[in-house]
Amino acid sequence: MKRLLLCICIFLSLIPLVLWGQGKVNKQSRGQKVAEYISLLTADNIKYWDCVIGSWGVALQKQGLEYMEYDERRHRRYAIQTCMSYLTSFSVDKRRKLKVFRYNSVSPAKLHWKGDILKLTEDTLIVKWEDSYANLLFIKSKDQSSPLKPALNPYNRRAADYGVSVDSLLEMAYSLYCTYREKKACPDTMLLVVKLKLDEEGKAVMAKYERTPPDSATYADFYNVFLSFVKSLPFTPERDIETKETFESTIILPFSFFAKESVAEMFRRELRQKRQAISKKKSTAK
Repeated sequence: MKRLLLCICIFLSLIPLVLWGQGKVNKQSRGQKVAEYISLLTADNIKYWDCVIGSWGVALQKQGLEYMEYDERRHRRYAIQTCMSYLTSFSVDKRRKLKVFRYNSVSPAKLHWKGDILKLTEDTLIVKWEDSYANLLFIKSKDQSSPLKPALNPYNRRAADYGVSVDSLLEMAYSLYCTYREKKACPDTMLLVVKLKLDEEGKAVMAKYERTPPDSATYADFYNVFLSFVKSLPFTPERDIETKETFESTIILPFSFFAKESVAEMFRRELRQKRQAISKKKSTAK
């Protein structure tokens, strides 16, 4: 009987040691999982992930667990201007919960947002952000060597503009309109809004009417020619006046003509006559 009691006591005394050992193993296992996640996210240094939706991406750096966003030209990207004074870091736990924090020298780290990692491999990252119905899919960027550039100053950004003066633009458009009106091949009253997509050189790569003209079937030839005319106009691209970089952009151009505006017609006719007279006088002087 004494032996039985002694065995029971010894067994009970070993239980805490067994549980402690299991806890230690589980803790080590959790630590290994987190280390594996961080290794996949950062590639043991820094890893660039391109988002398949939109022209942006995320750079995750192992040192300091730094989190950075970048645009299509690998400039640092911030949601708003005030965010530029903050640093951002990330963390991931054994449940693959990804958290991003913001902080600076005077403000402690605060949770910016968090999400669940649904998939994580060497070249694929899928995250479901909290309070969002959509899942974000990131793929490993083909460029893993170029460092990020400093963020562009929005105050240095200049919108795309005409490559000709507004007066010249209106005169050319009105001349085309009058040509078709003499043939009665265009409406007496016209109010058009043209949407243009410009490339980095300012060339229009797409042009369409923002709203289809109600009489587009009746005057199809005129509307097609007018749209081609607008698309052929020269433009200066959207640009950064400090870095001299140019960007793709979309602009909206309104055009309106009214047949009853006889005063405007007279003004433009007189303007053309004056220019022709000046040109003729110069040629005669030569």
